[in-house]
Amino acid sequence: MSTDVDSLIAAMLEAEWPQPVDLARLRTVASEAVVRLVDRLEHEPGALRRRRICELLADVVAGEPGRLAPYLHTPSWYLARNLAYVLGEIRSAGAVPHLAALARHPEYRVRREVIDALHKLGGGAARAALAVFFEDPDARIRRHCIDGMGAVYDPHAAGWLLTIVQSRDFTPEGTSLKEAAVAALARMRADEARPVLEQVARRRWVFGRGRKLLQDAARGALAQAYSSR
Repeated sequence: MSTDVDSLIAAMLEAEWPQPVDLARLRTVASEAVVRLVDRLEHEPGALRRRRICELLADVVAGEPGRLAPYLHTPSWYLARNLAYVLGEIRSAGAVPHLAALARHPEYRVRREVIDALHKLGGGAARAALAVFFEDPDARIRRHCIDGMGAVYDPHAAGWLLTIVQSRDFTPEGTSLKEAAVAALARMRADEARPVLEQVARRRWVFGRGRKLLQDAARGALAQAYSSR
């Protein structure tokens, strides 16, 4: 059986597009196919080939993201990152708990991929799972989380973004987070942000480039998202 599964996988990876009949055959032996595909994914050096393996893996486990659970705590951050990508490609809310299991992974690149996957999934469960990144120790992760926020209003996220805008951190890193937070609040048109942004836009700063940048961002957000309301 293993030889048959390996041969089928090899043929499907070479095909321009997996045939439905071949995919159906592979799903009948999903447990073994997942083992083979994960092993290939861990050892494949080529980026394009890895992408094909990820796509095929997502097709095989569609509707059953739990099949990937045994592999998520691999010592290979590289494999964990790719599996996070696969979970995002499944586009199923059932993938959210498995992505949450990787949310505190020590490797920055894995956490970044988890954020991207949760943003792709969307929905209330995915947005709730993103909250763990609000307190991430790496500012790059917090910024990536903010940049991926769309137009759907989320009160928890809006509250966190407002704390960033109102913080006293005007270091280059802090100012960057503030600008991103203002833009995200504008995208989701958070009503509670308007008075805060108006205050920032009117305030007369005595000094500080970071404060001027925040003021410009607030004025732009007010003109873009709130001027007609």
